[in-house]
Amino acid sequence: MNDSSVQKVVIIGGYGAFGSLIASELARAANVVIAGRNRDLGQGFADSIEAAFSLCNTRDGTSLRNTIDGAQIVINASGPFLPNDYSIPKICIEANCHYIDLADGRDYVKGFLALHELAKERGVFACTGASTAPAVTFALLSELSLTFPDIHAIKIYLSAGNKNKAGASTFASILSYAGTQIRVWYHSQWENHLGWGLSEIFEFPPPVGKRFVQLCNVPDLDLFPKIFEAGQVMFKAGVELPIFNIGLSILAQLKKRFPQINLPSIAGPLIRTSRWFKNFGSYSGGVLVRVEDKNGRSQSLAFVTSQNGPRIPASPAVLLAHKLLNNAPLARGASPCLGFISLDEFRDYLEPFGIKLISQ
Repeated sequence: MNDSSVQKVVIIGGYGAFGSLIASELARAANVVIAGRNRDLGQGFADSIEAAFSLCNTRDGTSLRNTIDGAQIVINASGPFLPNDYSIPKICIEANCHYIDLADGRDYVKGFLALHELAKERGVFACTGASTAPAVTFALLSELSLTFPDIHAIKIYLSAGNKNKAGASTFASILSYAGTQIRVWYHSQWENHLGWGLSEIFEFPPPVGKRFVQLCNVPDLDLFPKIFEAGQVMFKAGVELPIFNIGLSILAQLKKRFPQINLPSIAGPLIRTSRWFKNFGSYSGGVLVRVEDKNGRSQSLAFVTSQNGPRIPASPAVLLAHKLLNNAPLARGASPCLGFISLDEFRDYLEPFGIKLISQ
């Protein structure tokens, strides 16, 4: 779409695993600009959805300002989202652009609140965590809390199908905390547990089935104990093939023993290695939230699918962008993506992609 009267949306990393899904959805409603450092990939994808491409180095303030000039919305789908580095959202806010990112790093999301006053002063909506965690998990949990008010424990499980395209920033995020100590709200107090530890086999609703899952360091662990007054909040995730879960567990143990190891530095080689196994497994995946009371009674809600799993983490950015393009009254300021999208909105958007909402 190249109508100059239509609003401009810049998607940083718009040719990546999640950014490409967001871009293809928004290209029908806005003048989408795909931004990134890889001209060949970026231009080729932009051409395929009739969008524009801008060569952009987000670490260069001038380059970023030139790319976002005149944009109403900037969506950052690139990563890595590093704690204490908010230069990208800050530049976007100062340029009076609404800002959305897909960060699910616990420390990054927590520190994002430092931008609240600037965003409020500029009249800008700035949102982080527009991904499965915490945007989708919060919507699932909020719905459960309506009929299950006495929540004692919150347990969240996520698993992706092996055949889905791996997100480089997501993989790097996992490696950043694997083998390090993570604070977990357990027995109504903070306890330390090993990142990518506490392994278990969890059975998701069909078509996902049994999957290995391990402890993840996500914003939910900080946000949900206070919001829902639960005595325990646990978040575990995994990939479909056991060999990769076991491999990550081994890396976590190595990191525990040799703290100087820089695991994120091997994200690229590990992703390239994983491509050798793409013929195995499936596209099925999902996210499930379970609540329990003190008597052990439980209830759960899940989004599961046999295909299109990456549409789940991509959905919050798409839905928020549509709201902003339609002048929805979203509160100005900077905050995590909590409560801006209802479970009904997620369900209605995801169902056409074969993603089902399951209650148990």
